[in-house]
Amino acid sequence: MSTHIYNAIEIQVPIQQVFDYACAPAHWPDWHPSSLKLYTSNAGIAEVGSSFEEDVRAGGRTGHLIWTVTECDDTRRWTGRAKVDNGASLTVTYQFSASASGGTLFERHLHYVLPNLVLKILNVLVLRRRITAESALSLQRLQTVLHAGSRAAPVDDKPLLASA
Repeated sequence: MSTHIYNAIEIQVPIQQVFDYACAPAHWPDWHPSSLKLYTSNAGIAEVGSSFEEDVRAGGRTGHLIWTVTECDDTRRWTGRAKVDNGASLTVTYQFSASASGGTLFERHLHYVLPNLVLKILNVLVLRRRITAESALSLQRLQTVLHAGSRAAPVDDKPLLASA
């Protein structure tokens, strides 16, 4: 059974700028609260077939992910799949489209599958709610960073992550 979390936000910058920043995993710790550290030598867009590793804290649990990029359709769509050290797997897809106001509609789909009954129960009770809040916060941070035109200081996320 897969869990799906969907978030979308309008960002008032051109699609190319949003795509270039969001699809470069080296930037993820700047805007995604779950991303702790990236292991990659590539500072740019992660292209199809490329792999990298990441340390995360999602839903209050830490893990190490090994990512492989499976789709990179310039300025339209980017997909990466990861295996987690606890046996979970996940897929993240970013979609980009022009918004009516001339900016970018950024959509993020997260699908994850947990490996055992204990984690599946924990997902229903706690993890999904926390990960949903972290996902929403990540889009708000991405918008803040891109609107500022540079790496902005992280937004205070304590109220969202404290709910359990």
